[in-house]
Amino acid sequence: MAYQGELDGLCGPYAIVNAYHRCGLKEDWVGQDLFNIACLAVDGWPGILWNGTSFPQLRTMLAACQKELKKAYRKAGETFHIEVDYPFSGRQRPKSNGEYWRRFEGLFACEDVLCGILGMEDPHEHWIAFENRKRQLSLFDSDAKGERWRITKVDIHAGRRYRKKYLINRRELVIFRSNAAG
Repeated sequence: MAYQGELDGLCGPYAIVNAYHRCGLKEDWVGQDLFNIACLAVDGWPGILWNGTSFPQLRTMLAACQKELKKAYRKAGETFHIEVDYPFSGRQRPKSNGEYWRRFEGLFACEDVLCGILGMEDPHEHWIAFENRKRQLSLFDSDAKGERWRITKVDIHAGRRYRKKYLINRRELVIFRSNAAG
């Protein structure tokens, strides 16, 4: 039996679909249609199948999904209420693991933040959707471990030096916010 991630590098599009699902989008087309939109948004096929998606490619996929979701909501006479943000990209990157987690907790203290996607580097490169909890991240994954699992934050290191079980990239954080006011 094979699972996503064993034979392909499509965790990026899966993480996108899982994050939008966590945001409460229940439309029938959220799964397959968003997956298709994300995949069609980037060049580099078939290499992406084996190598996975980069952060710039993930951003391009999310931009395409946002555009299509806004269009679909507009067509239905509604306002799309989800915004996507990259709080640690570019010059905004935290300089240390401690700074990462202080700023991370500050972001997720805001009531409008629903969930996120982070870029894991070790034990293997992987995009994963998550919800923040007090001492852990609740992960919504597409790999063989199952749909949902948890990692305590003390087991995660953001940066290069690595002495913990999991290593994440300080830059590669995507947050999904509710803009209920429209």
